[in-house]
Amino acid sequence: MREIGILIALVIPLAVAIILPFILAGEEWKAAQEKARARRLVDVKMNARLLRFNL
Repeated sequence: MREIGILIALVIPLAVAIILPFILAGEEWKAAQEKARARRLVDVKMNARLLRFNL
């Protein structure tokens, strides 16, 4: 019974240590995508403004 407790105490933190970086990397990836999308939107608006002045 004691061996099972030790095994659980070792496996759970190890699993969390392996899985947690993937979860955090996914959140950073989403933030980077949103930032890039906002940058593209600003660029499109600026291009539309410049085209409007050229006509």
